[in-house]
Amino acid sequence: MPIDSEATVKPEKSEAFFDIPLNLIIVEAQIRSRIDEESESFKSLVESIREKGVLEPVLVTPKAGQYLLISGERRFLACRSLNYPTIPARVLDAVEAKQEILAIQLTENLQRENLDPIDEANALSAFMKEKHPALEIDGMMNALVQYNRDQGKLEKNLSTTVVGIANISGKSVTSLHRGFSLLKLPDEIKSAVKDGTIGVSQGYIFAANLDNPGLMETFKSILEKPVINALLESKLASFTKKKRDLSGMKSKPFEKFYLSMKSVKTQVKKNSDRFQKSDLEKLLTDLRALTALLEQIKGGATSQDVSVPAATDPETTSEPDVTSKTAAPPVTPEKIKTPTGSASGELLFDGDEPPPTADRRLA
Repeated sequence: MPIDSEATVKPEKSEAFFDIPLNLIIVEAQIRSRIDEESESFKSLVESIREKGVLEPVLVTPKAGQYLLISGERRFLACRSLNYPTIPARVLDAVEAKQEILAIQLTENLQRENLDPIDEANALSAFMKEKHPALEIDGMMNALVQYNRDQGKLEKNLSTTVVGIANISGKSVTSLHRGFSLLKLPDEIKSAVKDGTIGVSQGYIFAANLDNPGLMETFKSILEKPVINALLESKLASFTKKKRDLSGMKSKPFEKFYLSMKSVKTQVKKNSDRFQKSDLEKLLTDLRALTALLEQIKGGATSQDVSVPAATDPETTSEPDVTSKTAAPPVTPEKIKTPTGSASGELLFDGDEPPPTADRRLA
């Protein structure tokens, strides 16, 4: 029997629940992201309802003369596909607060429906965000970590929310954190976890390796040839080892040089009151020469092509106007002071004293 779209029949009481016309039920966003009505599990539910009826009533609450569906969307859709005019429903007292609706949906779905890990994490994070709108997924995960470390240092309202979702879900805070980490996965991997192509435990492994350069390559390889968790971790670890080896070869010389430059800056700031104006002019001269040299290299010049720009010698020339944009008069290249290295690896200029120890540089 098709549904009468114009029906305005009042709910008919049937012991502990009402038989409510389907066209009076409003379906808003539910915990499940999407229900595949072509899936085998949904078709099985339809056949079960056809043969045995709806064994478990859906949950609704009054809203603007109609009823808002709280939980039971799959049963609702199955009845609609069978063209049933009504569906058995338990009616809650009016529930308007979105937080309360989410809490009821979470409880009902986690207890009665077989939620996939992604939908479950989405539902729990939505509940947390409803109470703390400013929190994004990283902030939620940080709150869970902080709660585990020292809940006394976590904001009271946030701490209460963490306890709430732990109680609703029946999960430990650590398990909640792992579940939330799945939401940071690339969509392709997230979908594989959602539909069961890969297990949730492997989803956790991928979520712990988001910065791994071989993440997607490894994921695609296990789709073709599934592996156990230990081998998956080994595959991902091999990419991080390669990255460490390459970074060690390429970045260490620069890092050492860069740190020495920062040390010069630190020393200038700490000892500025002890420098004479001529000292500062000497330093500026060398920095101008270094800047020009870096610009040449950045422009593509090779070591053979690089020429060190001429600079001024404050000891033999009058003091230049440091605010002027006019280039200082050239002097012979022999006058240019170039950076050298100290025994500690610091950047020194000719005539400079070695810098203090590393401990003092960090101050």
